[in-house]
Amino acid sequence: MMRRADDLRERLAHVLWLGGPPDSGKTTIAHEIGVRHRLTVYHFDRHEPAHFARADPTRHPALYAAHPDRMTTEERWLGSTPETMARETIASWTERFGMALDDLLALPSEVPVIAEGPGLFPECVAPLLSEPGRALWLVPTPDFKRTSAIRRDKPGSRWETSDPARAQGNLIERDLLMGEHIRHNAERRGLTVYLIDGSIDLDGMVERVDAYFAPWLH
Repeated sequence: MMRRADDLRERLAHVLWLGGPPDSGKTTIAHEIGVRHRLTVYHFDRHEPAHFARADPTRHPALYAAHPDRMTTEERWLGSTPETMARETIASWTERFGMALDDLLALPSEVPVIAEGPGLFPECVAPLLSEPGRALWLVPTPDFKRTSAIRRDKPGSRWETSDPARAQGNLIERDLLMGEHIRHNAERRGLTVYLIDGSIDLDGMVERVDAYFAPWLH
């Protein structure tokens, strides 16, 4: 296991990591930095269908169970408490992390990569870091998260449920719990977290993240 971690650390030394729960601005920020510095941008969310297709019930039980063919929209958003939803989503996305590594290893290593997504949990990324500063997590405050989720009408599939308002509330509380998980696991490892509260606009956050990653971008 140690040799594999050392090998992965070396093979992924060209990757910058930008994690955090939904509604923290990761996707837009990574895109802007990627364009600015001619980086390859890896979006964790956009690989979800391929990861679902690769899910094995023995090796990926949480991901396999969450497949849309096996979990209805009603079950997804109303079938359990936010605490259970957060725990199962963390487990599912942690199983996907190994698939994300396969995706990243398949990319050309000559071009730097910025990988972004909610499933890039600190406990998964930390063993792969050649330097702690190559990773950053963005965590929205509760007020910012709620405002963003409502403005974006998330989740869109909630209108297919018997209680759209409760479905949205469950999503928001689930994501806040994941934010707490990410913040705790990053800080206990000495890794950096930026809280997103709306006091800095999106353009300003792009500049702040760009400055954070500057040692590896120039």
